[in-house]
Amino acid sequence: MDEQIIINDKYKNIIAGIIKECYWDYNVDENYIINVVNSDDLRLKQKLFEKIIYNSKDRLKGLQVFKKTDLKNLFDSFTPKYNEKYINRHLLVLRNIFLNETTRIEGLEWKKR
Repeated sequence: MDEQIIINDKYKNIIAGIIKECYWDYNVDENYIINVVNSDDLRLKQKLFEKIIYNSKDRLKGLQVFKKTDLKNLFDSFTPKYNEKYINRHLLVLRNIFLNETTRIEGLEWKKR
């Protein structure tokens, strides 16, 4: 198997949440999301990534549908179009979690006494 995302109940719930929160104004079904995640089309993956970053209530959960190698490319190629400071802060947190980076995030560090 060529590292495709295996769809089980966990991923079905995640995909259902993505459709509800990010594609509420589109006629998108579960198969569309699965096809985008498993495709080689970076542009489609970037569009899905952007929808999750801007619209999802639980970005951490929503981004779990992507493979780790795809996430690295998506994080590196993404540039916020609005609300840059807020979005960049969330992106740094998500990069630290998904890519095991140790970037310090101002305002989220422990205070020294």
